[in-house]
Amino acid sequence: MNEIPKSITEKIHADIHERLKPNLGLLITKLFATHAVTAVITLAVCPQFGFKIFKLPVNLMNSFMFMGMPACYFLCGLFFTATSVTVASFILGRDEIRALKFHKALSAAALILGSIGFFSIMNPNLFLEFSLLWLLGAVIGVVGTLEVSSRVLARA
Repeated sequence: MNEIPKSITEKIHADIHERLKPNLGLLITKLFATHAVTAVITLAVCPQFGFKIFKLPVNLMNSFMFMGMPACYFLCGLFFTATSVTVASFILGRDEIRALKFHKALSAAALILGSIGFFSIMNPNLFLEFSLLWLLGAVIGVVGTLEVSSRVLARA
């Protein structure tokens, strides 16, 4: 009987381990890098906390404001993070999305705290404008989109 060389077996095990348990630091870095690029696009169509990148005729914030300020805060937070996670779902691999879903709290914290940090650097009065509804929308955006993305990718 032919034996499989130990080096090949170890390489296969290492590959499977890497796929099932990717480096979390690298994975969060990839997610945040995707978010940084996507945030520019998101802020172009939905300025938040007084931070507007481009002056485009399309402005989701006006549509969200039509429903009232509480709905606007919630929907802006939801749109901001859900867009980033959706784009990341196309860029990252299936196993990486599964790992992010497994670490939802870390994924949400990385995106949301990084974003709040950026907004507060750009707008020192953020504390006066910040809303818990924006935070709730942002958390639901990350967690909900990770859940949907992982289910869709599991079927693919």
